[in-house]
Order: sequence, then C-alpha cells, then structure tokens
Amino acid sequence: MELHMKTFRLRVERDVALTTMETVLSVVRRGGLALHSLHLAPGRHGVDVLLHVGADQAEPLQLCRTRLCNLIGILKIRELPGSTSPG
Repeated sequence: MELHMKTFRLRVERDVALTTMETVLSVVRRGGLALHSLHLAPGRHGVDVLLHVGADQAEPLQLCRTRLCNLIGILKIRELPGSTSPG
C-alpha cells in the first residue's frame, strides 16, 4: 500500500490565527488524514503555516485542499511537491 503525502503552505490572518488553525486541524481530522508535522511562524502578512499530511489514497488529500481553500482566515494556500512512499 502506498502512502500519499502532501505539504500545504498556508498564510493565515494574524488576528484570527488560533481560531483558523483549530478549524484547519478539524478539517484534517474529519478527512481521516494523518498529521505528520505542523510548523507555524510569524510572517510579513500574517502567520505562515507548513502542514504536512498523509493518506492511503490521493482523493482525501485533494478534498482537504479544497476545504482549506474555503476557510475564512486563510489568506493564501499553496501545495508544495509531495511524495508517495511505499507502505
């Protein structure tokens, strides 16, 4: 079985960063994704977040990205190149 991985780089509004991150984590949990790492750092225009998640199939990862795009408080989202590793 292959493990599909994605890394998302988010920019979150500074004033609502904690609330937005709670929502981000609930999207990951409800999607059945494995959270591999989460890094937050202050940025020029908000809070920069690196979110590294994995799933057994690619579809939940794409659905997660779509849901993250619709969240209030996320200013920008980019998908960094991911890897697929044998399970």
